[in-house]
Amino acid sequence: MHIGIFGAGSVGAYVGGMLVRGGHQVTMIDLWSEHVAHMKQHGLSLSGSQGKFHVPVHALHLSEAQALLNNKVDVAILCVKSYDTEWMTLFLRDYLSSDGYVLSMQNGMNEEAIAHLVGWGRVVGCVLNTIGVEMTGPGQVMRWMKPAPPGYPVFRIGEMHGRVTPRALQIAEVLKSCDHADVTTNLWGERWSKLTNNATASAIGPLTGMGIVEMFAHRDTRRLSIKLAQEGVLVGHAMGLQLEKISSIAPEVWLAGNPNVPDGFAQIEKELKKWEERLDVTGQASTLHDIRRGRRTEIDSINGLIAQKAHELGVAAPLHTTLTARVKQLEAGELIQGIDTIKDLFD
Repeated sequence: MHIGIFGAGSVGAYVGGMLVRGGHQVTMIDLWSEHVAHMKQHGLSLSGSQGKFHVPVHALHLSEAQALLNNKVDVAILCVKSYDTEWMTLFLRDYLSSDGYVLSMQNGMNEEAIAHLVGWGRVVGCVLNTIGVEMTGPGQVMRWMKPAPPGYPVFRIGEMHGRVTPRALQIAEVLKSCDHADVTTNLWGERWSKLTNNATASAIGPLTGMGIVEMFAHRDTRRLSIKLAQEGVLVGHAMGLQLEKISSIAPEVWLAGNPNVPDGFAQIEKELKKWEERLDVTGQASTLHDIRRGRRTEIDSINGLIAQKAHELGVAAPLHTTLTARVKQLEAGELIQGIDTIKDLFD
């Protein structure tokens, strides 16, 4: 199996590097010239909670991808930002083998957009739970979240139709080179649950400048994140999805939390403490990284997507709507980062 990593950023580089380390044939394709040059000359340096490794890799700049015409990829792992999904899918489809398919390892829910360009039969979803990685420089990636406990799949492979197929089982086995992996028959429920998980920090992080541990340690930001999760669960239920645990907490536990009752969030906060044990103080929302590096965030595909679906279904999700707009203001330089950007939303 020839695997192409299209978008060798933090997730793509880490997954690709671990696959190479596991003995798989991988080509890394990326647009960042300095990063590609470093991978060609020095390989990848992987560090963090799974140990420290140096991995020689085969890397191509996007402008060199035509070399893949002589060795097409069987699995194109798509790791670009959600807003880059369509152009990158159009770009890579000529490099898929006759039975090749695209495996989306992205935030948001992009499978439909990918399928419109390559066909539903050539798309497989992959939900990543608690991988927690960060690119620290060209050719350098660090995993700040602890590896999953036994039996907890970090990679959840799902077909669009929900059936278990040989190719889904095969790629799940391959991804075990990185961490625990399994096949799910509930891709859409998994996707929305992960989206809701991300959305608890993806707006608060960039607006306040807080890392995830700091955000959960602060009473007001923690409780705001809980309310965001509650809105996400309500919208997911309105969509008819079977939701999975969010931050290791069952959907019904999230909904049982009531800010108008003394200690109404006590059970959720107790469960969050357990989940936080796998976090490292360096962990940050990817949207916060983007703001710090002067890049566009994926807020439209995270909190913005929840707000959009809520509007379509007539469900209330005012916090997601408000916070999405404020992150855009922050991107435009119309807000100054700090806790004052969200103080009016506290109890």
